[in-house]
Amino acid sequence: MIQYKYYFLSLILVIADQLTKMMVLGSLELYESIEITSFFSLTHVHNYGAAFSFLADEDGWQQYFLVSISLASQVVYEQLCAQILEDTGLDPQYLKSGLLMMDEYDSDEAIAWMKRYNLNYQSHQQGALFSEIAQVRNPRLLKALKADIVNKGVKIIEHVKIEKLLIKNDKALGVVSSNKTYLADCVLACSGAWSSQWLDLKEEIFPMKGQMIVLKSKPDIVENIVLDQGRYIIPRQDGRILVGSTMQNVGFDRSTDDQTRKALHEFASQRFSSLANAQVEHHWSGFRPASKSAKVMLGKHAKFDNVFLNTGHFRNGINMAPESAKRITQLINHET
Repeated sequence: MIQYKYYFLSLILVIADQLTKMMVLGSLELYESIEITSFFSLTHVHNYGAAFSFLADEDGWQQYFLVSISLASQVVYEQLCAQILEDTGLDPQYLKSGLLMMDEYDSDEAIAWMKRYNLNYQSHQQGALFSEIAQVRNPRLLKALKADIVNKGVKIIEHVKIEKLLIKNDKALGVVSSNKTYLADCVLACSGAWSSQWLDLKEEIFPMKGQMIVLKSKPDIVENIVLDQGRYIIPRQDGRILVGSTMQNVGFDRSTDDQTRKALHEFASQRFSSLANAQVEHHWSGFRPASKSAKVMLGKHAKFDNVFLNTGHFRNGINMAPESAKRITQLINHET
């Protein structure tokens, strides 16, 4: 009798889940949010599995375009990180930790996608292991890259807000900041979630907030990067564990909340019980550059031949960065 009660409860939960999805699909635009309580909101997103989500909305040339950028970029990182470590002494901590996917990997769509792009995985008791996938430590990578280009003579002007393009006779002459005008032959906009704040774009780029935590743990507690239910667990060399990430369409609101911190910690500890007692060392939020179409903007501005766009990468900025930079450089230099 108790067993049937559980079946009945499960049926109620499934029906409630489907009704909620129908309500969201019928009432909210993609990425639109509604606040339920002060700490809980509903956001309309599409979850196709974390590794395939940036391709699932696309078809034709755009899908091939995104895959080719992503795969080409992955080839670059090992050599790039080794080179900037040698040049600067700063280690981005490139680590081939492999990626364990716990959901969606065995769907017909995922299998067809991997076959099309010759991606192979090893069977694992908890999912599918992509052993060749590597990671870098983003803040350390950016610090090393900054030091490297400064050493090469590049001047970086920081903490200056760009307000608009400087336009004369339908030609872009540079940019206007809050305290100065900068003249330039070409303007490259790679300002992420802020791109539409100062540029007139064919499609709006808006911020999608994601909250993350870092757990203080020991090395080898988590061996591989883990993807499950649209969230990730990333083990660092020093034993720290990065856990993320949420998606909240709330504008440029950087606030974090205890409910999200607890939910992310619970997500990690459910998969690795030893993390239940790990200390949350850091909790913060960031903004992804999102758009309704989810298409990357990589090319010339629609109105100006000397204004170039490299934005809209959403959750795949680091993954696509090297190849995106290469292609935009070729376009600026008329090499394509």
